[in-house]
Amino acid sequence: MSEKHVLKESLVVPPCRVACPAGIDVPRYIRRIKEGKFDEALAVIRERIPFPSICGYACFAPCEAGCANRQFGDAIAIRALKRLAAEKGGGLWRDNLTIAASTGKKVAVVGAGPSGLTAAYYLAVLGHRVTVFEALDRAGGMMQGAIPAYRLPREILDSEISDIEDVGVEIRTGQQVDSAKTLLHDGFDSVYIACGLQKGARLGIEGENLDGMLDGLEFLEAVNRGETVAIGNRVAVIGGGNTAVDAARSAVRLGAGDVSIVYRRSAAEMPAWEEEVAAAVEEGVKIQYLTIPTGAVAGNGSLKVTLARMELGKPDAGGRPVPIQVEGSEFVQEFDTVIAAIGQVPAGSEELGVELGKGGYVKADSDTLATDRAGVYAGGDLVTGPASIIDAIAQGRMAAQSIDKYLGGSGVIDQALTTPEKEVVLSDFEPNARARQAMPCRPLDERKSGFDAVELGFTADAAVQEAGRCLNCDARRFEVTLYGDSCKDCSYCAEVCGLDVFAPAETFNAKGYRPMEVRHPERCVGCRLCYYACPDFAIDIIEAA
Repeated sequence: MSEKHVLKESLVVPPCRVACPAGIDVPRYIRRIKEGKFDEALAVIRERIPFPSICGYACFAPCEAGCANRQFGDAIAIRALKRLAAEKGGGLWRDNLTIAASTGKKVAVVGAGPSGLTAAYYLAVLGHRVTVFEALDRAGGMMQGAIPAYRLPREILDSEISDIEDVGVEIRTGQQVDSAKTLLHDGFDSVYIACGLQKGARLGIEGENLDGMLDGLEFLEAVNRGETVAIGNRVAVIGGGNTAVDAARSAVRLGAGDVSIVYRRSAAEMPAWEEEVAAAVEEGVKIQYLTIPTGAVAGNGSLKVTLARMELGKPDAGGRPVPIQVEGSEFVQEFDTVIAAIGQVPAGSEELGVELGKGGYVKADSDTLATDRAGVYAGGDLVTGPASIIDAIAQGRMAAQSIDKYLGGSGVIDQALTTPEKEVVLSDFEPNARARQAMPCRPLDERKSGFDAVELGFTADAAVQEAGRCLNCDARRFEVTLYGDSCKDCSYCAEVCGLDVFAPAETFNAKGYRPMEVRHPERCVGCRLCYYACPDFAIDIIEAA
């Protein structure tokens, strides 16, 4: 078996890293896991985010959607590997972290969610004095209030919030801040608004305020606080996002025996993560697609809800088909509780003292997150709309960079927390479709009876095996040749390639066909699906030296 040594300077940014909003160097930490160097793997992750465990449990893993290994089968289980690194890794990152001397500057952060805490962490490391103001009695934002413990155990969340405090961040809970202007007058040199979206969107139907009609966010917050929530046996959850799925699965755990999700579009348009939807169905949740509620009336200790069937019309501006109510399709179902989880909207943003856009969202520069008020920045869901933990982290990183520059710093927030990678050693390329390691899960009956974590995590051995599936596509190169004179424009190569290596040429060949051409050879991972799909034998692929 031969080896190839690829120098760091020759590495490219792989699709998994492109897909990660925070830009985590995925192949690098996976290589460390493959070698059993979990300390180093964790340090690599920590170079870009302060919440490796939280993301290991609850990130929606856009990196996996971008993973080139999908050309061979399943994506690498990147999120699970991140969790393993956080569990098995030690304090190497902390030993190598340098906290700058005090700059004498004070920064206020409004909101202790993932965006606010991320910004606070990096700004504190840069030497600024950071105070986080959180209206609720516990830090964490939506991670604390909206994500159930079976997806994100509270001890994991609390531990990583403690890491934020350990670098010098002061978190003041139970303190509502209404105006950024007031904070500037109180002596803060800069303010970051990251208070998120704390109000559930209204259904806008008759009977919405009846007893038994609950808001999804308020329901999940009450459950996560350990409060007793009486919901009865028949529960309907309106919506198709992760909050709706979380509410439905939580209702199952509270003892409801007949739980349905009511969603106005089809399964293909449902925005909730596929694996979460599958888990809900496995736990007994039913899903009524192409259905909406149109009204509710009080019954004999229950709610009689009028529902209507929908059909999909033409796409809207975002490309999603518009649901249209089918005339005469109304029917009535009876529920003990109806939980509305159709999205979140801003609440109280008009008091913040910065320019607002449509719907009460804060207007902020897309490159700097600066608002119209000098020294005040804004990010997270209150700017972008409902997003994910990793999107919020990315916004927090951007805010820290911009605020540090505003306060006279360089804006450089990243540090090397482990030895930089000088080269990547590659063994001979062996195309294969090894199966992805299965995530061990708690037995179904145990899952449904409590809020303990469903996913049990990889063992170290399983993680090493899974890491071995990585293609190292930041380092390995292939030379792709397409003979245009032989191509008859069937486009099979483009159809089987999920990495956009091929595209139509601008000119025609001598036979009158518009051939395909190799547009992005650097994206090729050697799966050779195009080679086998081409009926004209017009493609050759070899591994580059």
